[in-house]
Amino acid sequence: MDLRESAILQITVGLLFPFIAMFGFYLASYGANFPGGGFQAGVVFGTVVIVVEIVFDRKIFTNSFYMRIEYVGIVFLFTALVLGFMVTGYLFSGFYGLTADSLLFSNVFLWLLNLAIYCEVAGSLVLIYRHLIEWKNDEPYHGE
Repeated sequence: MDLRESAILQITVGLLFPFIAMFGFYLASYGANFPGGGFQAGVVFGTVVIVVEIVFDRKIFTNSFYMRIEYVGIVFLFTALVLGFMVTGYLFSGFYGLTADSLLFSNVFLWLLNLAIYCEVAGSLVLIYRHLIEWKNDEPYHGE
């Protein structure tokens, strides 16, 4: 029996998807204060998107959507690098003065940095999976 035909798997993945996606955002938002962060959150979200695409045999969003998410992360990281260097002379350190009273936003810069890394990793993971599937279907491997 094919995994895509399993009603139990489809119902379980369908019910757990929003909770796993929220957990990924939780990891990204608390990465400045606790272990975890943008990379782990991006892997969690990218993996759950891949599992949904495998189980339901359809794409959730187009490749251009994930490319735009990657570009947002890259643009923010580059902007933070340049602005931090211009303000203090050190990379990424120009925004440490942006703080708030709540634990979630205790360091705004690190929170935004985790969010940018989250976008970059999630988009990259899904695109790598999709390109590997397309490559597998287009060119057969003739190993030595």
